[in-house]
Amino acid sequence: MATITAGKYGWVAASSELGWTTARNATTGNSFQNQSTSSNTQSVAISYTSGGKGSDWTVKRQFLAFNATAYQTGYTITNLKLYYLPTTSTAGSGGAGLKVALVKSTAQGNANSNLTASDFNNFDDTVDYAANDGSIDVTWRDLSTLQSWDLNSTAISAITSTGYLKICVMEYLYDYPDSSPMSTGTLSGFSNYSTVPYLSFTATPTGWSYGDINGTTSPEDKLNAVGYADISTVIEIPFTP
Repeated sequence: MATITAGKYGWVAASSELGWTTARNATTGNSFQNQSTSSNTQSVAISYTSGGKGSDWTVKRQFLAFNATAYQTGYTITNLKLYYLPTTSTAGSGGAGLKVALVKSTAQGNANSNLTASDFNNFDDTVDYAANDGSIDVTWRDLSTLQSWDLNSTAISAITSTGYLKICVMEYLYDYPDSSPMSTGTLSGFSNYSTVPYLSFTATPTGWSYGDINGTTSPEDKLNAVGYADISTVIEIPFTP
């Protein structure tokens, strides 16, 4: 399997006392973080508090950017997954963790630019990179072991058309559909960045019919359907085993 670690990763958050819409659709965030090394940091969240001093709404989104130019052409990509390491600090609306949606990000340049406050709204939630159906398969787990999400053909197309995959991970129940929470509380996904999020996939070179090229480990394997021992015949150079 081929793997690509996020070249840039982090989060941007926006808060407002004026209402959900002001926070959720803010063009600029109030805070952000890049390339954390923390073993327990909040990466995705929505929060609604209300009290004697008024109400407050907060939305936090994770942004991940991968440089996949090495696989943009010449390969068929399948079995694309995004791996991440959550923590048990994660708190969702159910018992399994935080429901999330993975959508297209337009932040972080060519996976080489840090996030700024102005990146808060740099995503396109009409372009889904996962099932985004509220199922356990797209849930930020409240566990402390390595987890993964299956990415779809649209995510694969982003790699083959641009050479980059840039993902915004957002809370599913309220942020993704832009629906104001009706009760106070916080839903959040926590990361352990001792393992930086990474992509894993099968990369089969065009014209190759022997599986993942990364699994070709010995001279006895075939190269572009030509046996290693027959290469000398193909290029007309004497060959002595």
